Amino acid sequence: MLQTASWTQLVGAGVGSLVAYEVLSFLYDYWTKSRSPLRELPSPKERPSWIFGHMKMMFECESHAVQERWVTELGGTFAIRSLFGKYELVTTDARALTHILFATHNFPKPESGRRATRRSLGEGILFAEGQQHRDQRRLLNPAFGTSHIRLMTGIFNEKGTQLREVWYNKCIEAGGSVKLNVLSWLSKATLDAIGKAGLDYEFELLNDAGKMDELAEAFEQIFRTDRTAAEQTRIMINDRIPLIGALIPGHQQRMIDNSKHKMDEVGMRIIQEKKAAVLAEFGDSTAHIDKKSLAGNDIISVLLRANLAADLDPTQRLSDEEVLAQIPSFLVAGHETAANTTTWAMYALANNPAMQKKLRDELLAVPTDSPTLDELNALPYLDQVLREVLRLHTVVSFVEREAVNDDIIPLRNPITGADGQTITQVKVQKGDQIMIPIWLINRSKDNWGPDADDFRPERWENPPAEASGIPGIAPNLMSFLGGPRSCIGFRFAIAEVKAFIFQIVRGFEFKLALEKEELWSRTGIVMRPQLRSSNSVELPVILTPLA
Repeated sequence: MLQTASWTQLVGAGVGSLVAYEVLSFLYDYWTKSRSPLRELPSPKERPSWIFGHMKMMFECESHAVQERWVTELGGTFAIRSLFGKYELVTTDARALTHILFATHNFPKPESGRRATRRSLGEGILFAEGQQHRDQRRLLNPAFGTSHIRLMTGIFNEKGTQLREVWYNKCIEAGGSVKLNVLSWLSKATLDAIGKAGLDYEFELLNDAGKMDELAEAFEQIFRTDRTAAEQTRIMINDRIPLIGALIPGHQQRMIDNSKHKMDEVGMRIIQEKKAAVLAEFGDSTAHIDKKSLAGNDIISVLLRANLAADLDPTQRLSDEEVLAQIPSFLVAGHETAANTTTWAMYALANNPAMQKKLRDELLAVPTDSPTLDELNALPYLDQVLREVLRLHTVVSFVEREAVNDDIIPLRNPITGADGQTITQVKVQKGDQIMIPIWLINRSKDNWGPDADDFRPERWENPPAEASGIPGIAPNLMSFLGGPRSCIGFRFAIAEVKAFIFQIVRGFEFKLALEKEELWSRTGIVMRPQLRSSNSVELPVILTPLA
C-alpha cells in the first residue's frame, strides 16, 4: 500500500509540476507581451477583457462592424489586445502587408493555430512552414497549374449539372418553384467535386441525399458549424494551453480526435491503393517515373507520381503521412471556400435581378452545357461578378501571423501614435501577433471609393489604381492572400465556382425566400449567411426553372 501511495503521490507531484510550469510560462509570456512596442500604436477605446482581449466584442458583432468602426476611428493601422492579453497588430497598409506576407520566415502562422490545424488536419499544406511547406508546395504545384485545371473543369461541370438536375426535380415535385437551403446543397455538391477532383473518390452526396459516406461523415464532424460558444471556447483554450487539453480533452475534442482517426484510416487506404496503381503502371519500379509523368487527373495521383519520381531529391520526398495530410487540407480548402463563395454569389444576384439577368443572357449565349476552362474565362461579366463576390463577400475574413523575431514593418501611410508622434514604421517584438484583415482590405474605401460596400461588378472593367497596391496573388484582391503562403489552389477555386455559377444561372431564376434584413453574418474567420430568427447557417432561396 505504501508503494502504491508513493507512486500515486509521485505521479500527482509530476502532474502538478507540469501544470505549475505551464501556468508560470503562461504568466511570464503574458507579462512579456504586455511590454510589446505595439502598445505605442492607437488602440480601441473599449477596455479589453483579460482573457478575450478585444476579440469577444469583435466576434459578437455583425459583419465586422466593430472592425470597420475601429478603422474609421483609428485609421488603417492600429493595435488590439488578442486572447490572453497579447498585443495584435491590425493593418490594411499595402506596404506593411507586402512586408509581412513575403517575409514568411519572420511571420509564420501562430503556433497555437498551427497546433489546432495539426490536430484536426495533420501536417499538410495548411499546417506546414519553412522547408516542409516549400517541399510540399513544389510537389503540389503541377496539380494546381492551369493545364491541369483544364482537365478538372469537366468534373466541375459534371457536378454542377448534377446539382442542377437535383434542383430541377425538386421544382417538378413542388409543381413549379421550390424553396431550398442552397448552402446545404452547395456543400454537398462541392464536397462531391473535391472528392472526385482531389482523390478520384465518389462521396455521392448528390446521388442519395440520405447517404453519408464514412469519409464525408468524419469530415463533417471535424468541421461542424453548430458548436456552442462554450464548446468553441474550450477547444480554443486547449489550443492555447496544450496541457489542459491533454489532461482534460473534453467531449467535443474527443469527437474531433475520433473523426480525425477515421479520416486518416480511410485516407491512408486511398493512398495505398493509388500508390500501388502508380507502381503497377511502371512495373513496380520508380526508375522510370519522372516528375513529368503526370497522367491521372486527381490531385493525389499527381502528387504521388511527383513524389515517387526517380529524379526527385530524396530529401524532398514526402512521407506517406505528409501525403495523407493533404487529403483533409484539400477537403476543407476546396469544399468550404467554393460552397460559401457560390452561396454568396447567389445571394448577391438574388438581390440584384437586373445583374442576374445580364449574367444569364451572357451564359445562355454559350453554345454548350459543358464549357471548357478557356470558354468560362472568356465570359467577361461572369468574371466581373465572381471578382466582386470575392471582394465584397470574402469567405475567409482574416488570417493571423506571429513574429518569431523582432522586426520593423514599414508603412506606406504614416499614422499618429498614442503619444501623438508620427509613426512611419511599426516595431514588433518576438511573439507579437498580426491580423491580416482580408474583409477590411477588400472593402477599403481608400482602395475602392465611397461605394466600396456596394455590389457593383462593373467596377472590374477598370479597377482603381489604389487597389493595384493590394499584394494579393489574385490582382486587386486579398481573398487568396499573397506571397509564398498565398492560396495554392486559387485558380482551382475560381474555375470551380465559375462552373457552378454557369450551371445554376443558366438553369434557374432565383430570389431570396425571406426579406434581406432577416439574414445576417456573424463576424468570424469564415463568413456564412445566417437566419436572425434561429442563427442557423443557411440561405433559403426560391428557385424557378427556366422554360
